[in-house]
Amino acid sequence: MIEDDLTPRQRRFVEALLTARSAREAAARVGVGEKAAYRWLRLPHIKRAIAEAEGQTLEEVARRLLNMQGQALQALEAVLNDPQAKQSDRIRAIELALSHVLRLREATALEERLGELERKVMEIRDELKKPFGTD
Repeated sequence: MIEDDLTPRQRRFVEALLTARSAREAAARVGVGEKAAYRWLRLPHIKRAIAEAEGQTLEEVARRLLNMQGQALQALEAVLNDPQAKQSDRIRAIELALSHVLRLREATALEERLGELERKVMEIRDELKKPFGTD
């Protein structure tokens, strides 16, 4: 739910920002003056509403992509396994598969390293909280 303290026009403006190419375009869509729109963009509650709306949009996109991943993998597999497919299509499918596997491995490794760093930070923080000389 986008910020409750927005006026109806501000709410429409924030929603228009998600699909407009600029604040000027979003303002024109909802019948708000350009100066007012740019003034609104500096307001903390408008900034929070924009961040919230963008976050909701990204979550929806992520859900849709996750729902499509099975079909995408099947289509990629079909191209790879199709003896009638053009060689260039098969090579492109191989490149896609390998590049995504490598990115997934990198992301997984980074996540593990970040987790380890977070654990070490917590250990150091806990050590610093102990009274001096209680080892």
